[in-house]
Amino acid sequence: MNALRLLLATMVVVSHSWQLGGYGPQPQVGGVALGTWSVCGFFVISGYLITRSRLSGRPAIEFYWARFLRIFPAFIVCLLVIAFVAAPLSTAIGPGQYSLVDAIGYVYHNLFLYPPVYGQQSIGDTLNTVPFANNWDGPLWTLFYEAACYVFIGIFVSVIRRRYLATSLTISFIVVTIAASAFYSRSLAVNELVVIAAPLLVAFLAGGVVYLCGNHINAGPVMVVLAIAALALATASGFAVTLAPLPLAFLIVKLGNVLPLQKVGSRYDISYGIYIYGCVVQQLLALIFPGGAISVWAFVSLSILITVPLAFLSSALIEKPALTLKTRVPQLREPAAAPA
Repeated sequence: MNALRLLLATMVVVSHSWQLGGYGPQPQVGGVALGTWSVCGFFVISGYLITRSRLSGRPAIEFYWARFLRIFPAFIVCLLVIAFVAAPLSTAIGPGQYSLVDAIGYVYHNLFLYPPVYGQQSIGDTLNTVPFANNWDGPLWTLFYEAACYVFIGIFVSVIRRRYLATSLTISFIVVTIAASAFYSRSLAVNELVVIAAPLLVAFLAGGVVYLCGNHINAGPVMVVLAIAALALATASGFAVTLAPLPLAFLIVKLGNVLPLQKVGSRYDISYGIYIYGCVVQQLLALIFPGGAISVWAFVSLSILITVPLAFLSSALIEKPALTLKTRVPQLREPAAAPA
């Protein structure tokens, strides 16, 4: 799974290169942007792994604490790097003006995982001249919904009895898929944030369903062929973002079990770092090479080459040390007094 997440994070960087570098729209597969497929894959994997984690038998507070440590420390450091390193550096490259007050506001407004309404995307006019203006780190928008899914599955497992869990989650998945498809087709008038968020929940639930129902699924060649056919049909239907997650979840989990890549990311998982720093690097590259001064594949290559060391530092210095605190769960109440 670490290898697949690394591939998906790299695909996000590759896909965004066209838009951020000014080379045109993102590459598409079946009418859906490559970056969108990657995000769907991320949420599928999260649904599978996080559902498994929640059902590990540990107390709920340990689950939430572990999830907090996995996302939040590296996210906060990324915000600080953008506000106090990348943004000032951009003014030495381009014509923008840096504002310390705006930089502090950037960190403050985005503290809660880039909230969709309250979040701040840019710092002054540091990115006014790039093709994708005034947005320092676009991929961060998904983290708020990722955390919301963590909370959802945490509460879901707490309130549903274990023997009804697979059935209840499957029914929830079906209901959310139908609703998300209606939102996506504009059959129901809802807020745009709902239209954006619903497919992410579908993908997350698809991963959870595959985990809970895995013992009842024959994962042989026939099932693989059926899953590929279902994925192709979902893509051809024009509703890939809402109908593709379930067969995609099955295929990703199948690949995770058969690919001999267990050592990839076993010591340093850099997929999260690539995801959160890729756009930052690409915005700086867009300032250095304006107007497509280099080929798109040179832009892609430079983006990956510069992002990988940053991702490694994030993994080695922030993410791994933070995860060592998983056993130190914050106390929610005072310990009982020892008897005399």
